[in-house]
Amino acid sequence: MGDVGSLPSYYWRIFSNIDIAGAQPFGFWTLMTFFCTLSGLAILFLTILIFRADSKNPKNRFIGLMLLTESIRCLTASIFYAYPYDLEQIQFLYFIRVIFYTTGIMLFFLYLSAPFFYIENRFSKWVVESYNGRAQVFIPVVSFGLLYIGSMSMGGFHAALGETLWIYCEAAGSGVGGTASGTPLTYVPHCDERLSSVYPLMWSTTLIGPLARLIFFVPFIAAIVTTLMITFTTKSIFKGDSASEKNEISAIRLGFIGKTGFQLLSILALMMFFALLEHESGPELSWFNGDLFDYGEIPTWGVLIGVVTPFITVNLALAALFEGLVFTYAVMKHEVLGIDERLRKTFTTALFAGLGAISFLVATELMENAAGVGWLGGVLIGIPLIVLRKPIFETFSKISMSIMPEAHTGNELAYLEAFSIAMDDLIVTDDERKMLKIQARTLGLDEERVDHLEAYFMSTLEEE
Repeated sequence: MGDVGSLPSYYWRIFSNIDIAGAQPFGFWTLMTFFCTLSGLAILFLTILIFRADSKNPKNRFIGLMLLTESIRCLTASIFYAYPYDLEQIQFLYFIRVIFYTTGIMLFFLYLSAPFFYIENRFSKWVVESYNGRAQVFIPVVSFGLLYIGSMSMGGFHAALGETLWIYCEAAGSGVGGTASGTPLTYVPHCDERLSSVYPLMWSTTLIGPLARLIFFVPFIAAIVTTLMITFTTKSIFKGDSASEKNEISAIRLGFIGKTGFQLLSILALMMFFALLEHESGPELSWFNGDLFDYGEIPTWGVLIGVVTPFITVNLALAALFEGLVFTYAVMKHEVLGIDERLRKTFTTALFAGLGAISFLVATELMENAAGVGWLGGVLIGIPLIVLRKPIFETFSKISMSIMPEAHTGNELAYLEAFSIAMDDLIVTDDERKMLKIQARTLGLDEERVDHLEAYFMSTLEEE
């Protein structure tokens, strides 16, 4: 029904013409979609790690199912902004929105299951054992059933979850439009001449229906309840002597606290979205509706929504990423050699990359509006980031260490004990070094890991 040229040229047009103040956020939305997609793939990788570590352990199955659900949610969150779909593809792909909101309900049940892995009673035992097979079937089926019943009671999926709009602008003038449900648009799309640099353009946007708004709150409420339950039902464990179990529960609780925080940001973005609108969010809402939107006098809501809308889903992806890293650390810190160090490095790098990306976008946008040379803003912000990268990395490393403290497997603890004996006189002799090398080979520790363990031991001596 239309052509946008080659994909490289299409992406170049929308990326090189990002202008938030000029209500041209199309490339920005697509970049945020790519971030959500990469986040989903990263969480999927963590899911596989957890399953492979011990696929028969109910706790691993539970964490794995939860992260798999988060992964699917990230991959389906904003897929309609990733590619110039034609109308038939938009209509076919609407089922992805059904999957997205089904995962939201699934997370409600999964979050509320978490505390029962640390409570000892008959019902808790039943919940834990259900993840040997029953829960993996029950939770998706019941979640979809609830979504289906709720949607049908509100007039169907499109009415309950929200419509998906599709616009095609070949050039300035009148465009072509449609909806996922097949209902005609109430207006003829107006392709403003000021957007000529991105034409030909196929653009789709998803509206948020009444049931969809409710489902956004469901995982958030469950995360709050779960955090409180874990806090108040595990006090006896913190009075015990098991440092490993204490660290695990602390990590799980921190994961839910972080999850709650990012979900709160997502809900605030959602509330801001509706607060900015001067009219109901229906099929008439679009930058291509000439009756509501004039590029000659851009309304404030048109600019702000271009920034706010992507962060509804981006914050969900950030919440899932944080949860995935912390939960993987909690479950695998004593199972996989060096997993805690690798997760900390990943978290630190992600923080630095996020800081750089946000700084770059803000700086280029400010310079574009101030002087018309956005690339200069990127240069000006890039230089101090490069110069200050070491202190920034050190700060982020301290943050990641506080979130995911040093943890060791049984083999690593055995080597640390041997090294402690050798260091009893604060000197490692040649004979002791030979014995330590034999011990390391026996325990399956490479030279790099041995150096890390010895450095960790020496740092603890200095602290004492």
